[in-house]
Amino acid sequence: MAGLPKKNDGALHQWHNLFYINSIKRSEKAQKNWDQLITIGIPDVKHEDWKYTPLDKLLSQRFVLPTMKILDINEINKISINLNSFRLVFVNGYFMPTLSFYDNRIFEVKNTIAYKNINLPEPIKPEFFLHLNESLTEEITVIRLSKNKNTPIPLYLLHITDGYQNDLNTVNYRHHLILEDNTKAEIIEHFTTLNTHSHFTGSRLTFNIANNVNLKHTKLVFENTNSYHFSHNDIIVGYNSEITSNTFVTESNICRHNTSIKLDGKHSDVKVNSLSLPKNQETTDIRTYLEHNNSNCKSRQIHKTIVLEKSRIVFNGHIKVSSNALKTDGTMINNNLLLCNQAEVDSKPQLEIYADDVKCSHGVTMGCIDDEQIYYLRTRGIKEIDAQKMLVNAFALELIELLENDVVIKAILNRIDKLIFRENM
Repeated sequence: MAGLPKKNDGALHQWHNLFYINSIKRSEKAQKNWDQLITIGIPDVKHEDWKYTPLDKLLSQRFVLPTMKILDINEINKISINLNSFRLVFVNGYFMPTLSFYDNRIFEVKNTIAYKNINLPEPIKPEFFLHLNESLTEEITVIRLSKNKNTPIPLYLLHITDGYQNDLNTVNYRHHLILEDNTKAEIIEHFTTLNTHSHFTGSRLTFNIANNVNLKHTKLVFENTNSYHFSHNDIIVGYNSEITSNTFVTESNICRHNTSIKLDGKHSDVKVNSLSLPKNQETTDIRTYLEHNNSNCKSRQIHKTIVLEKSRIVFNGHIKVSSNALKTDGTMINNNLLLCNQAEVDSKPQLEIYADDVKCSHGVTMGCIDDEQIYYLRTRGIKEIDAQKMLVNAFALELIELLENDVVIKAILNRIDKLIFRENM
C-alpha cells in the first residue's frame, strides 16, 4: 500500500501516525509529499549527503504533535528581539494574530490550512526532511508585498517552540513570500525555544522574487542545545534584483539548514552568507545550492564557522552555471575557526559549469587562534580571555556587520559572548 513505512522503520511509523491524526486537514499535495518521503526512505551515512550528519539520536526519539500554547505579550517580549519592526508571531507552528502587528496597506498576509488552493513553487532541491515538513505542516502563511512598495521597517517572523520533557515536540513552520516588481523589503526570521527541553523544528520558507527587487533576509536559529532544526529556504529570483540572505546558527543538537536559489533573470546579484557556532557534541550542517540560469549575474558566498569542543561542522556548497548563463561571476568561501583540537570540520564546495565566459571560484580555510596574536595583545595589558574574545569577534564581524541593523548585530554578539566566553569562564 502506498504511503506506508516498513515495519522496522520506527521513526517513520511515528511520523505516519502524526500524518494521519489530522488527515482531514491534509491536502493532495501533502499526501504526494508523504508518498515521496516513503519512496526516498530515511537517509543514513551510506548517502553521500548524510555521511557526516548523525541521525541516530534524533530517530530514537518519541515524536508527538504540538499543542496550541497561549502566551501573553509580556512572555513574548521577554524572548523576542526588541526590534522596531512589524511582527508575526508563531507558537508551536500556529500563527498568533493577537500577538502580531503589521500594516495591511503594505503587506497582504494570509494564514490558512496548508496548501488549500495555494499555488506554491516546486522545491529546488527536494530531500527527505523537506517532504516531511511539507507533509506535516498544518498551516501556511502567504505574505505578499505588492509592486512598487517599500517596507519602512523590517518584517520580523518570530517562531517560538515549546520543548517537552519526555517527548519530542514535532513542530512545522511553512511560509511563502511574494515580492512583486520594484519592491524593497527586509525579512528577519527568528527561531527560539520556550524552555530547555527537546523539540524538533521543521521550517520551510519560499520566496518568489520578481524584477527590480531589493531583499535583505536574515535567519537566526537561537534555539536550545536539546533542539533539532531542519530547514529549507528556496529563493527564485527575477531580473535585475539584489538579494542578501544571512543565516546565524547557535545551540542546536543538530541543525541542518538548506538554502537553494535559482537566478532566472538577467543582471541579478545574490549574496548568501552564514555563521555557525556549534559546541559540546552538536552538529551544524549548512548547505547551499545556487543555479545561475541567465546571463550577467553575480553571486557571493561567505560561510564562517567557530567550532568548539567536540562539535562538528558540515558545509556543502554547490554553484551550477547553465549553458546560457554567460558572464556569470560567482565566488564561494568557507572559513573555519577551530577553538579545540577535538572539533571537526567537513567541507565540500563544488562548481558545475556548462558555459564559457564565466568567472567562478571557491576556497576553504581552517585554522586556530594565533598564539602570537594572543601574546601580542597580552603584552599590551589585555587579559587572555579578553584577547580571545577580540580575535573571535573580529573573525565573526566581517559577516555580522553586513546586517546594518544594530539591534540584530548586538543580539548576535551577545549570543557569541554567552556561548564561548561567559559559559567557559
